[in-house]
Amino acid sequence: MILIPVSVWLTEVYRRRWKYANQMGVREGTEYPNNHHLLGVGYFHAAAGVWFVHPWNEFREGLGFFWEGEWHPEPDLRQVLPSLPAAGEVERANAAWRKADPDRMAQFWGRVERGGFGTAVERREGS
Repeated sequence: MILIPVSVWLTEVYRRRWKYANQMGVREGTEYPNNHHLLGVGYFHAAAGVWFVHPWNEFREGLGFFWEGEWHPEPDLRQVLPSLPAAGEVERANAAWRKADPDRMAQFWGRVERGGFGTAVERREGS
């Protein structure tokens, strides 16, 4: 009884892995703008040439502003131009993107009800 669901699950895992084996979320030699978002990878910090989990200049109480991989007390006010990813970053970002399974992520985000203001909650009567 357990063997059938496990084999179906493994078949699906390998099917997705093969599907994305030759696809890329990031291309070699392509410039990306600051804060370019890649599902499952994060936000491109053009000044550093690397994708991070947090957006450029994201603010968190008690931590400060996030830029170039660290929290700082002040935001970075530079005008950051698009740039090429750093050496090895294309491969790392593509591996993370494939692992995240773009189809599943797109399905998830396609079902999120935003109510027009970016929230991920469903509005109920009286609220």
